[in-house]
Amino acid sequence: MIPSVRSRIVASATAFALGFALANYGVFMISGPDQLLWVVAAVVLMLTGALGIVFADTGRAVSVWSILGVEVFAIFTLLPLLWTFTIAVAPAGLAPRAVLPEGVSWSAFDGALHSGILRHAAATSVLVAGLATVVSMLLAIAAAYALVRLPVRGRRLAYGLVVAALLLPLVALAGPLADQLMSFGVSDSRLALVPPMLLITLPLAIWLCVTVMRDVPWSLHESVRADGASRSQVVRRFVVPHIGPGVLVVTLLVFVVGCSDFVLGAALAAGDASRPLPATLLLATSRVDSSSSAVAAAGLLWFLPVLALLLVFPRRITQLLGRSAR
Repeated sequence: MIPSVRSRIVASATAFALGFALANYGVFMISGPDQLLWVVAAVVLMLTGALGIVFADTGRAVSVWSILGVEVFAIFTLLPLLWTFTIAVAPAGLAPRAVLPEGVSWSAFDGALHSGILRHAAATSVLVAGLATVVSMLLAIAAAYALVRLPVRGRRLAYGLVVAALLLPLVALAGPLADQLMSFGVSDSRLALVPPMLLITLPLAIWLCVTVMRDVPWSLHESVRADGASRSQVVRRFVVPHIGPGVLVVTLLVFVVGCSDFVLGAALAAGDASRPLPATLLLATSRVDSSSSAVAAAGLLWFLPVLALLLVFPRRITQLLGRSAR
């Protein structure tokens, strides 16, 4: 679909206006090295507006709104990461006053890697998220296959409930879950966080596995079976190449989401012995050496696996998150 000329002109004008506003604010209100960031962002937006006018009356399928959205998303994503990095590398005893780092010290990263509290919390996150991911994937693969392939009565309703569970506010359930754990006497146990974690991982795993199952060429599966292939041959020639990659990416995504949860960890863990890393960074800042710098460094180190996942599987992640079952 080729965007209309009017849509491109409006988007170009919006981009130019945003850039002009950022440029004026940066020049008159921002001082020091941060002024360069404002000017660069303003120049990019104003150039987008100018080029959008050039492409406005062409037959090319170029959406200025999409380009503008990507640029705004990049600004609101990269700037917080840059500020976190600046806090992490700030020299000891100096509070950063600009987004761009004025001095670089890697002691906070070393402290985060050697902090006993943070290492124990990271191990708790990996253990809880790993067990919840294994259970969720075993259930989700079977459920997704039934929802996609079998004529199950009420499968649309079941899929709707799965999607509704994704939108469930965990904060509303944190109180009752905490009371149950305390009544069972397991509120300070790592493994006690696994069943509540399924509230996050299981609906997400089913939702993503349904997308994987819908993309599978099931006609090929029928052909392989009709040719008399054994069960091991079906697994090697069909399941592994056509289902395996999607299930692998779903498993990694579910694991990453489970490791990133801080609501259940903060609400259900009674102490440091069972508290995962995100909740530890949220609640135990005063107990970590170098305080905010160590917390920022630990957060950046915890973000590295997520970044690696996005860089290794960008296309498949886009396919999973950009489509839904119909």
